Parts: sequence; C-alpha cells; structure tokens
Amino acid sequence: MGPGAPGVSGSGADLRQRLLRKYAEKGLLVMTVVDVNVDDVIVALFEVRLLLHLMRRSRTWRNTGKLLFVRRVNRMSMRVYGRPATSWLRYAKNLDNDWVNKSVALVKRFMARSSVVVIEDLDPQRLREKLRSKDPEKAYLFSTWPVAKILRRIRAVAERAGKLLVVPPNYTSSICIKCLTLMEHDEGKWSRLRCPKCGFREDRDHVAVWNLAKSALVVLGFHYLDTYLGRSIKAYKEAVDALTPALTRALSQGPEPGPGVSEEGGEASSPEPSLSSRPARGDLGEGANEPSSDDDLGSQRGPVQ
Repeated sequence: MGPGAPGVSGSGADLRQRLLRKYAEKGLLVMTVVDVNVDDVIVALFEVRLLLHLMRRSRTWRNTGKLLFVRRVNRMSMRVYGRPATSWLRYAKNLDNDWVNKSVALVKRFMARSSVVVIEDLDPQRLREKLRSKDPEKAYLFSTWPVAKILRRIRAVAERAGKLLVVPPNYTSSICIKCLTLMEHDEGKWSRLRCPKCGFREDRDHVAVWNLAKSALVVLGFHYLDTYLGRSIKAYKEAVDALTPALTRALSQGPEPGPGVSEEGGEASSPEPSLSSRPARGDLGEGANEPSSDDDLGSQRGPVQ
C-alpha cells in the first residue's frame, strides 16, 4: 500500500481471510462503522454486495447545554462559598458515563447484525488538539476521558466477538465521497464540508463513516477485485495516496491555523488561556455532559461513486 494507507492491527490477518471467504461464498458483507468524536458518536451499518450501501446510521450526543450549566453553578459556588459544587460535579460525571453507556449499547445493537466492527485508531488527545484549533473555549470545557473510555470499551467488545478491524483516522473526513476531491469547510463551519469540484455538501461525520467503510475495504483487499466495487475502492485508495501531503496539512489544523500546531507540522506551545476560559479550582475543568437519545437518521442507500 502507498504512504498513509490503512493497516490491520492485532489478529487482523485472520479476520481479513475470514471476511473475504464469507464475501466470496455469500456475496454479502455487513459492516458496523464507528466514528467517535469529543461531543458525539455516530454508528453506521453498511452492506457490501456489488455496491456499498448505507443501511442505517444513528448518533449519540453529549449535552453541552447541561455541561455549561454545571460549570456556571460550580463557578458561582467557588466565588460565593469558596468550595466546589461537589454534587453538581458528580452529576456531570454521571451524565458523561451515561453517554458512554448509551454509545457502547448502540454499537452492540449494530454489531449484532454485522460481521465486522470498523473503528479508528484514535488518540483522544489529538481530538482535543483539533477541537482547540476551532474552539479554544470548548477545548478547555470538554474532557477526553469519556472518549478514551468509549474507544476502550468498543474495542474490547468487538475484540471478544472476533470482529474488530482498526483503521488509521487519517483521510476519513476530508475526501469527497462523490468525486474523491479534498473537501473544504462550508462557510467556515467545522461540522459541514463542501466539495470545491462537484459542489457536494454534507455533514463532516457522515463523510467520515463513508470513508471509514471504504478504508476498511482497502484493508480487506477489495481494491484488487475486477468489479465496479473493486474499481471504486481502488480509485479511493489512489486518491488517498495522491492527496497524502495535502491531507497531512489539512488534518494538522482546523478551519483556520490552530494554536497547537507549528508551521513545520510539529507541536507548538499553546498560549495560556485567559482567566475567563481557565477552569477554576474544583471546576469541571474539561467537563462532562449527558447524551441525548439516539438520533436515528433512518435508512439510506447509495452506491460508491
């Protein structure tokens, strides 16, 4: 594979052979794809036949409104009484744990219908650095321990079932799923992407799950097939390899150059937060939220372009 190409971790070689054998015998492969972010988890179910179809996707959210409320209550407690609002902080932590449990339960429901669970090899700290580049205040508000816990639990559940397939996080939320061009932020919005070539607009996380599914098929070797699907996956792999330098720059910063990344691509020292954004002693620090109910976006189907 080319530079930056996805790879298989752990006992992925055995899993790859088993999945290819199943696809060869039945002409069908069902995948659960998981995209984990600091404020939401999106889970998608893909069906691989002659084409790649999105069957269903759902999402769980962290409730930023309740996080902000708990933070205000705690700051008032520190200012008036000189001590943290312990019960409110415990409430916020419970909300985050509830989000973790709902996210893992959602993955388990999807996993029961699939042969493989595809997840990114994410570094929670890297997610926070990317968040800092787009919203420094929120970066100090959010903690990354729930993200690490979600990743750890999902990987453990999938590994016990013999269905875990780990792919690198690079190049997933940046390539247009229609024409394979590097996408841009739509009107400066981090969560929306627009393709400068074909004009395609979509939610960043929806683009990510499609490209994660394609990356998984590259790892499984589908780009060697002499079929429409194989040629589509091969074109995706070639686009990833060709865009690697540009994507490396794009993924190292947000919509605007971030304070945590130097021009040379290395880590730069971050400026000290202002008193208004720095958590007080005993504050949430990076906070905790509750998830909303699963946002089932319904069944959608479409071929790989």
